[in-house]
Amino acid sequence: MTVVRLLGPPRAGRVDPVRGRKPWALLALVLCSSGPVPRCRAVGLLFPDAGDPGAALRWTLSRARRATGGAVRLGGDPLRVEPVAGTVVDVFDVLAGRRPRFWPLGEATLPLLEGREPDVPEFAAWLHGRRRDLARSGRLLQQTYCSSTSSASPAGRNPARR
Repeated sequence: MTVVRLLGPPRAGRVDPVRGRKPWALLALVLCSSGPVPRCRAVGLLFPDAGDPGAALRWTLSRARRATGGAVRLGGDPLRVEPVAGTVVDVFDVLAGRRPRFWPLGEATLPLLEGREPDVPEFAAWLHGRRRDLARSGRLLQQTYCSSTSSASPAGRNPARR
């Protein structure tokens, strides 16, 4: 079982960490999108000033695959991602409202790519919106699956007002 974590500091199973921020950013972009991502969108968000944006994207794709240790298939035009059998992706669990079995539920509200954001303003705007959406979904997931001991007491059901 490989767990790909993008909430909090990104990591994947026991794979040696890949240096650089853009491989994780590219992986987050494709994993958190509602469908395939056109290559021109990925280039516009991650490599707006690159001399050869196509080459930069190809290099980053290879680094993103290495970052997950082959736990996901990533490629195509438009870009698609597919976890291989036995792979769990934390953002998939949060977005689908599934109770996580292979990572702590308490981490469902951690920021996407915490501490590994690339310094690209175009991507920062996308990331801000996705973090907000994931935090909302993570809070809902925690509320759904966390049991409250206070609801068992009469005061917990109907708190006294002063």
